Amino acid sequence: MPGVIPSELSRFEVRYGIGAAVMLAVEREALGTDHGANGYTGIDEADLIGDRLALSSDTTLLDLGSGCGWPGLYLAHRFGCRLVSADPVASGVARSVDRARSDGLADRHLAVVADGADLPIRGASIDALVHVDVLC
Repeated sequence: MPGVIPSELSRFEVRYGIGAAVMLAVEREALGTDHGANGYTGIDEADLIGDRLALSSDTTLLDLGSGCGWPGLYLAHRFGCRLVSADPVASGVARSVDRARSDGLADRHLAVVADGADLPIRGASIDALVHVDVLC
């Protein structure tokens, strides 16, 4: 996949596959979420992002480097927008699909295995973009 280092891909493949209850408990305590986040963006920051992007039911949001779905799925739930999750790691994308289904967002969520260098998305179909903790 263009732009993705194979060793990094396998490292995240392992990370997304863990999903241990203790890791989610730590995330709930530290960030206020349980999406399998890899970074440091908390609920307050996610709310600020949604406000600044003026997300609404008329908005399609692209979460680039979405991993397991944080914060895109949260933003789709909180602001009512449609969501496209894109990540080069298939296990993270699969977890985001499962989470969207369990959160009742499946009808507003599309997940793709892709990276920023090769997105299978039609031009002018995205209104806003989020990419938190992608480069850390």
